[in-house]
Formats: sequence, structure tokens, C-alpha cells
Amino acid sequence: MREKQLTRRRFLKDLTLTCTYSTFGVHTLAARNVWGKTPKGAGSKESATMEYRTLGKTGLKISALSFGVMRLSEPAVLFQALDMGINYFDTAHRYQNGNNEKMLGKVLKQYGRSKVFIATKIPPYYKRFGNKRLNHQKSMETMMEKSLRRLQTDYVDVLFLHNITNPEWPLHEEMLGFCQKMKKIGKARFAGISFHTTGQTYVDTVDRILEAGFYDVFLATLNYKSPPVHIQALKRARHKGVGIVAMKTQAGGYKPEENISLNPHQAALKWVLDNQFVDCAIPGMVNRQQLAENAGVIGKKIGWSDRKTLAAYYDEVKDRYCLRCGSCTSSCKKQVDISTIHRCLMYWEGYQDFDLGRATYRRLPPTENALACMGCTAPTCNCSNGIKISERMRHAHIHFT
Repeated sequence: MREKQLTRRRFLKDLTLTCTYSTFGVHTLAARNVWGKTPKGAGSKESATMEYRTLGKTGLKISALSFGVMRLSEPAVLFQALDMGINYFDTAHRYQNGNNEKMLGKVLKQYGRSKVFIATKIPPYYKRFGNKRLNHQKSMETMMEKSLRRLQTDYVDVLFLHNITNPEWPLHEEMLGFCQKMKKIGKARFAGISFHTTGQTYVDTVDRILEAGFYDVFLATLNYKSPPVHIQALKRARHKGVGIVAMKTQAGGYKPEENISLNPHQAALKWVLDNQFVDCAIPGMVNRQQLAENAGVIGKKIGWSDRKTLAAYYDEVKDRYCLRCGSCTSSCKKQVDISTIHRCLMYWEGYQDFDLGRATYRRLPPTENALACMGCTAPTCNCSNGIKISERMRHAHIHFT
């Protein structure tokens, strides 16, 4: 009975003592000098406690637990991750106004660029007069040059088009031209797309890109509450050799107020990594405790108690966590981007990062934010999972504007 009263704070303290980075040793990888593939011997010196998987058809042997650097501001955590055997780091041109790439670049310059894999993301669109417009190839090349300077490297291993919301965008001539050129001149080894889309758009994005056959990697939302059709779509992609990197793996990362001892985060990560079509997960980690907690799942299978924990967790957060099923999309006559606004709220309430939530919200065109919800007297938006959408939308607009 006493074990059931274990608090999150005590759990993390005990875990940190038993799973410190010193037990992992210093992780080193042989240098790579062949473009487009991992040469013989590269990555041969691996951490004995870390699991490694091959990223689709790229041949890159990456750590199953990889690092989403987006919200991190403490470089020491990156060094600890490197010592644990983590070798794949995900950042983006926009994160922290470029400071995220700068921090990662400084750390990896000291540690050794040839020992790690870097992924960054370039935005494919901008806002003009309240609408999204695709970037020109030249402007994307300029952003890429800036990202490489920040990262203090001549190339990235994976170049993503960031936050794709339209299945046709990655196939536009400007997007293809940009990615093809970056690969040809050696500034990117592989190209991919990242997306947070919902419902059928998620499936259409996967299938349309697979049909084209150009992109090498998908960075996609995946967690234990993902719709089955999304999971099946990613399985199809992996079967065709596309690498699968999972994000948003913690299903919001909320801290349930009603049951503060409930710790679902290891169970959520176990669920993701238990899927063999997943090549790695990139949970966003902001301190050593979170890193140690996530590292504690390596080599462990999800069990009955984990599934019970996840069920209890969802019961605690189901009134606010969007499952991204897309059932509400067509029900809103105002065409509000409900799923993205829910994601903004998740950054604030789940990640405890109000600034990120507000910044993401303010990037929405005026035609897609929740302004229309403020005067909506007869809302038509419906959530099949019971979220009070109109209330949540007004809550977001009041706090983010």
C-alpha cells in the first residue's frame, strides 16, 4: 500500500540516484565521412545501456531515446545526454529565435560533430495579409545558411520542412527544389517533413508523400492516444523505408491536479518505443530529472501496470487533451484552427511553457485563431471526446492575445 503513495518528487529523486549519467559512460562514435550513408565502423562504439535503431532507409543508427531540444536552455543537460549514448538531436530554425540552434552548436562543437546526428527544420511558409504563403526557395536557402552557422557545422543529417499543414506543400516545386539542392551540395544528407496535422489530413499527408517517393523521414505526432488510422499510416511509411521519428510522445505531459502521485511519463514513452515501426522518440527534456526518467525506460517493455497508469492519466486530462482525431474540423463554421489552438494550450498547461504557447498562437493567421469564438453565440463545434471546445478556444484567445 505504501508503494501506491509514492510521489512524483520522491520517484524522480530515487530514479536519479539509480540512473545517473555516470552509469552510462562516455559515448563516442566513429567519425563519418561518406555522404548519404553511414560508413563501415561509424557508430560502432555505442553505450551498452542505450538501444539503437536504424532510421528507415537512411542507414543512420540512432538512439531509440533521442533529444527534442526545443525548450532546453541548459547546455549541461546535453552533455549528460551525450554521455548516456543519445546521438540524435532535433532543433529548428525558429526555436528560441535561433538561440536553440546556437546552444546545440556550441555543445556539439566541443563534443565532436562527427559523433552525433543533427536534425533541424526550416519553415516552408510565412504569413502575409493574414494568409499563409509558401516561401521561395531562395529565402529557405538563406534560412538554411543561418541555421548552419548557428549550429557551427557544414551540414545537417536530416533537414525537415517544418510543420506541414497541407499534404501538397512538400511537393511544390520550391520545396522540392530546396531539399534537392541541399542534398546535392552536401548541406543535408536526408530530407523529411514534420507535421502535427489531425484526422484525415494526417493520413493524406503520409500517403501523398509516400506516393511521391522523395522524402526520407517523417517527424510525426505519436502517442498512446493516437487514432488507429494515424498509427497504420506510419506503419505503411516505415514499411516503405521512411524513417519514423515520434514527437508529442507524452500526450501533453500534464501534471494531473487530482492525483499528484500519478506518473504516466515513463509509461507513455514505453508505449511509443514498444512500436517497432518507430525508429526513435524525441521527448522534449528541460532538466536532468526528465532525462534520467526517460532514460530509465530503455530496454523495458510496456506492461499491464503501465497501461493502467496511462488509462488513469487520460481520465485525469481528457477534458483538456486533444486526441487530434479531427472530428471537430468540419463542425466549426468559422474555420478556426481548433487543433493548433489546443496544441498552444498544451504547451502552456502541459509543458508549463506559456511563452511557447503564446508564440505559437500568435503565428496563426487572424482567420484561423479564436477571435471568431469570442462572439460566437451558437457554437457548432463538437468534440466526440467531450472537450468543451468553445470554452477552451475563448480561454486561449483571452490569455494569448
